[in-house]
Amino acid sequence: MENEKHLTLTRKAFWDVNFDKLIEQRDAYASFIVRKVFQFGTFEDVRSVTAYYGHEKVIEILKNAEYLPEITLHFASAIFKIDKTEFKCYTKIQQRPFSSKR
Repeated sequence: MENEKHLTLTRKAFWDVNFDKLIEQRDAYASFIVRKVFQFGTFEDVRSVTAYYGHEKVIEILKNAEYLPEITLHFASAIFKIDKTEFKCYTKIQQRPFSSKR
């Protein structure tokens, strides 16, 4: 019997897309799925995507994301023990000019 990995997710993070079609094409949409799960999914969803895609790929996706909410950045940094300065979205925040509207 073949040892096949399964991706089991709740629909919590995917209210705005066709969930069934997304899951059917889960390998083509890995980056989208990982980012959505880390932003809006449950902890079990995070565990599932990490198990399915592997630590290396999940870390690569998150480190190269153009944008992650600050809380997501801190969460990913903590669970993977990676300094937040290694994330592309963190370095982009630091490059933004100061705005007096903040």
